[in-house]
Amino acid sequence: MRAYGAVGHVYKFPTDYWLPAGYAAYVHTGKGTNGNRHFYWGRSAYVWNNTGDAAYLRNASGAAIDSCSWGSSGSYTYC
Repeated sequence: MRAYGAVGHVYKFPTDYWLPAGYAAYVHTGKGTNGNRHFYWGRSAYVWNNTGDAAYLRNASGAAIDSCSWGSSGSYTYC
């Protein structure tokens, strides 16, 4: 699976990872240790735009699985 940002940033999940239907996985921009449902991109620069952005989840063949977008409301959004 891969998570795509609106401006072309791509996070690739480990090849052996699968997410059961109805469950959530969290992709953190910074550094950390990957866990069961939390994954760390290891980036030192910002990826998500505070004024609004979108994230897309696609499987290995590129088919859309889910998406989420947000505006500049000032609150956190979990996709």
